[in-house]
Amino acid sequence: MKNGKSTTASCKAACPAGVDVPRYIRYIRAGKFTEALAVIREKIPFPAVCGYACIHLCETKCARVQYDEPVAIRLLKRAAQEYGQLNEAAIAKARATGKKVAIVGAGPCGLTAAYYLARNGHEVKIFEALPAAGGMMRYGIPEYRLPNDVLDKEISLITRQGVEIVNNTKITGPEELFNKNYDVVLFTVGAWQGTRMSIAGEESTHVLNGISFLKDVNAGNNPAIGKKVVVVGGGNTAVDAARAALRLGSEVTMVYRRTGAEMTASLEEISEALEEGVRIKYLTAPVKITGKSITCIKMTLGPADGSGRPAPVPVAGSEYSIECDNVILAVGQKADARALNLAANDNGTVKVDPHTLAASGQGIFAAGDAVTGPSSIIEAIAQGRQVSSSIDKFLGGSGIIDLPAAKAEQDELPEETPRGTRRVQAKNLPVQQRLSGFSLVELGYDEQAAVAEARRCLACDLREFKTEVNSAICKGCQYCKEVCTLDVFEISDTFNPQGYKPSVAAKTDNCIGCLKCLYVCPDFAISIKSTCPTT
Repeated sequence: MKNGKSTTASCKAACPAGVDVPRYIRYIRAGKFTEALAVIREKIPFPAVCGYACIHLCETKCARVQYDEPVAIRLLKRAAQEYGQLNEAAIAKARATGKKVAIVGAGPCGLTAAYYLARNGHEVKIFEALPAAGGMMRYGIPEYRLPNDVLDKEISLITRQGVEIVNNTKITGPEELFNKNYDVVLFTVGAWQGTRMSIAGEESTHVLNGISFLKDVNAGNNPAIGKKVVVVGGGNTAVDAARAALRLGSEVTMVYRRTGAEMTASLEEISEALEEGVRIKYLTAPVKITGKSITCIKMTLGPADGSGRPAPVPVAGSEYSIECDNVILAVGQKADARALNLAANDNGTVKVDPHTLAASGQGIFAAGDAVTGPSSIIEAIAQGRQVSSSIDKFLGGSGIIDLPAAKAEQDELPEETPRGTRRVQAKNLPVQQRLSGFSLVELGYDEQAAVAEARRCLACDLREFKTEVNSAICKGCQYCKEVCTLDVFEISDTFNPQGYKPSVAAKTDNCIGCLKCLYVCPDFAISIKSTCPTT
């Protein structure tokens, strides 16, 4: 800690909603789950949902990976919710402002915005086209990952703030709500349209759209599918569709045009799908669908495309067929702003001011997947936070949506667990029990396991190191950059006297003092010094 100020840990910086990860993990380390839950709820109204189903961008930036494995941040969030107690009395609500806000769409973004706007004193009503609130949290994620009772409990906390939710109500534009004397209309309708591949046969009745398939399954209206199903795609929707089809009694093969390294689905999801019996054919792309088969072509990887991943290139003459009764296409989703009579971008998303999320027309706002395109729960929550602040300002408020953060009780650097300490593994439901229904697969941590895993956290926000590179002797080998996952090093644009472009410690605040860069440097050009008095 330098000058009494803690640095921002890379896990917190990676969280779109800015959850103070190290602080709540320190509370868990001390067995204070209620205090940990309070820290999480400073930034998000869905700690349980995120504990079960977040894509955990925070873990991808966990500094512990420099030693062994990232901390199981998502599972610790779930533990805080399961073993902590919510103090609703501490969630203060502002005096009523007399302003009315209509929100179209009860997904993670709309519900988040409603929560903060209601807490700031505005009257909020949500209009939802589907029979129940939750959006993709309810209809896009099967119950074996996110149980409905968990979701319902968190939604009830939002309605207890005074938010009213009207289900089975489709809104087609802002005017019908302005005619009911609302001051603001916010559209958070998501991106529910499945994209097509433009291949022969995809309009067949035995070809299903991935998100529509999951919507039916999660609503209890299990579609009639055959014994052999092929799922096309490599994202979480594709993997969830494959695992859901397994539970309906089908043999499932996934086809994906790149390799496993490029799949966008979470590693846990892919691993569990393979355990359950899903077969995955990589470097495979469909070219034609017929009555009882799908014709595919083998691919090879070429140069990176716009996504930054290697572009798949067809291998001439490599076509082959896979027998199947149904094909589920899960190759992407898109928004449809024009269906709401809103100005649209070319990709169907709503045109908004990127800072305020105001759409065209006075008092009209949009946020979430309707603006960004398909994203994640935590990114939708972040959009809900952003737009609620903007709307509060528009209605004459301060735009401040967070309660004051509780003062941290613990500011001493905790003892570091030894390098090589692997993460505590959560137990999963046995495979045979999984396939008999939609019971929750991941059983989570007990309190003792949660405390043990929390002890692996390095408390990066309390550590501070000064990393320097002697640019005069550095030969620009970039070994330091290769061994550091924390983005401490960059390569200079200028040459040193020896004619090399040296490394530069551009983000020395990210350093945790693992010393890997120092050990690997062949030029002895790197120095690292702790500047925190507690280390």
